[in-house]
Amino acid sequence: MYNPTKTKSEEILRLYKEGKMLTEITQLTSSSQPTVKKVLSQFGIDYDEDRKKSREETLKKVVELYQEGKSQIYIEQTLKLTRKTIRELLKSVGVDYRDLSDQHHIRHATEINHQAFDELTPEALYWIGMMYTDGHISQTREASLELTLHDNDEPHLEKFRQFLGCNRKVINGHDSKRLRVNSRRLRDRLVELGFTSNKSTSIAPHELLKQSRDFWRGCIDGDGGLYKHPSGSKTISHIFLCGTLETIFDFILYCSQAAGVKEKYPTKAPGKNFYRVSYYGQDARKIATLLYKDATVYLDRKYQTYLTEFADSETEAA
Repeated sequence: MYNPTKTKSEEILRLYKEGKMLTEITQLTSSSQPTVKKVLSQFGIDYDEDRKKSREETLKKVVELYQEGKSQIYIEQTLKLTRKTIRELLKSVGVDYRDLSDQHHIRHATEINHQAFDELTPEALYWIGMMYTDGHISQTREASLELTLHDNDEPHLEKFRQFLGCNRKVINGHDSKRLRVNSRRLRDRLVELGFTSNKSTSIAPHELLKQSRDFWRGCIDGDGGLYKHPSGSKTISHIFLCGTLETIFDFILYCSQAAGVKEKYPTKAPGKNFYRVSYYGQDARKIATLLYKDATVYLDRKYQTYLTEFADSETEAA
């Protein structure tokens, strides 16, 4: 039987203490695996048991770091492991490999109600309308959604933040404010309702949204408006909405059915597949009342226009 020299035995022990794997030790010392294990046992080391304990400790560290929100690169560098090994270890204990959105939440201790859009409540429908017009979703691995409004409408973004139960801060932009959150569930729910990352030219209202006054109020607050225009010695009410051709046609049908106003034809607005419809006088007042009367969530400045210029208006010029 092969009996390694004292020098080779010490070399095997040194390599083992340096963390070399069994195959590496055999190659570096030109020894067989049984020989390496026998040499180590002479130093009181049970290789198989020691490797098992080491693997368990490594697994524990990997899971701890992963659940703390540490990135895969951080774990690789800290524990000197390959990406493949990290994924295999996590899989072995049933830990799902999270996407970038989940990682972001854990790392930054983000609070958010991921179920906010699950039930189509009046409030949820309103914010879906705002997202429909002024929002954006990301369909990459880092699932996110964001709502961007004018500087003056920052209080409205605070309402949205509260609706989402989110502790993220509103971001300052050039003449704008933005709230961006990471949530695969919220993003996927919007995708179920017809949203895409290229919604500005292709989106059309989902069947679950078409008959909701709250959804359409959100759209008006985003890409529409309420105004009073001079008309001779009087003023005339005006309400309008801009959007894709499909969106405008569905809004026209909704106004006809729910407010009892005559159907109209969209007019072309600047931009690809971008159209507009306007209503005036009594028709505008009927639609504004339908959308805003007794509403619980709205853009404050447009709601105030409704209260002061539409709700109590006298008979207007046709």
